[in-house]
Amino acid sequence: MSRLRIGLIAAALSIGALISTTLTAEAASVPQPYLAIARDFPDPGLLHANGKYWLYSTNSGGLNLPVSSATDPYGTWGAITEGMPTIGAWARTGLTWAPDVSQLADGTFVLYYTARDIASNRQCIGAAKADNPAGPFIPVGDQSLICTPDQGGSIDASGFTDSDGTRYIAWKNDGNAIGLPTHLCIQKVAADGVTLIGDPQIALTNDPATEGSLIEAPYLIKHKGLYYLFYSYGAYDNENYTEAYASAPSINGPWTRGSAPFMSTANMGGRVVGPGGASILGDLVAFHAVTHQPGLVRPTYLINLKWRGTTPTVQLH
Repeated sequence: MSRLRIGLIAAALSIGALISTTLTAEAASVPQPYLAIARDFPDPGLLHANGKYWLYSTNSGGLNLPVSSATDPYGTWGAITEGMPTIGAWARTGLTWAPDVSQLADGTFVLYYTARDIASNRQCIGAAKADNPAGPFIPVGDQSLICTPDQGGSIDASGFTDSDGTRYIAWKNDGNAIGLPTHLCIQKVAADGVTLIGDPQIALTNDPATEGSLIEAPYLIKHKGLYYLFYSYGAYDNENYTEAYASAPSINGPWTRGSAPFMSTANMGGRVVGPGGASILGDLVAFHAVTHQPGLVRPTYLINLKWRGTTPTVQLH
């Protein structure tokens, strides 16, 4: 091989190494956690579809379903718009919480949301569908999808699709609203996302000694054959709010709590206060934290998910 050719190859390798180093440095320069939406945008639901990232939040700013999108999650998020102009006929406006959007096999999108059931005056779970992740989402049917007023209500639904295509909804009974224990439940659902199959199974119940009166905001993922159920506990409006997790070898359990919180005010190094309400997309975690500007404001942050063996953690820099 000629010295000229060897020199060209060496130069190309050097340029490639420089580009790789530059890209790595640029990625590392993104602050973690990253403030994605600075205004009140709690209980964020995260989706990637149609070439964009999408965030949905609990009602704020006069919107039933605040929606924002970005081509780069660590870039600038767009204007916040209304994704569901009209909620289900069974509910009244003003208490529309914790939305979650996922894409169905037919390409359409299903939204799970919490709202105030007119008949029982408890929070219950509804469903809506749209052809576009921006909406408008149209409520499905005239009744709620999941409603357990005798258990205090039903809130915080999120969708999960297993590796074999089976769909589930994780949700919480609102027992703490009436002095009862709270459970995180897993409900099998048909491919349409709105036809319930069988009865819900209780995955976890709050441990008063370590978690207080409630656990909430369940979110399921699967990693290397294990199931992970992320959830929050503590008071949502202060520094005690915490994001935890449990793992299991099967969707049916048994579920074992992690030995330490996934995110807390303490283990986030003071970068945020009261992290919780998380949703997870690959190695990207969306969550809210507490600020007072004045009044309660919960902006949405993003952070990278990392793994230490079978233990999920977050990357701080």
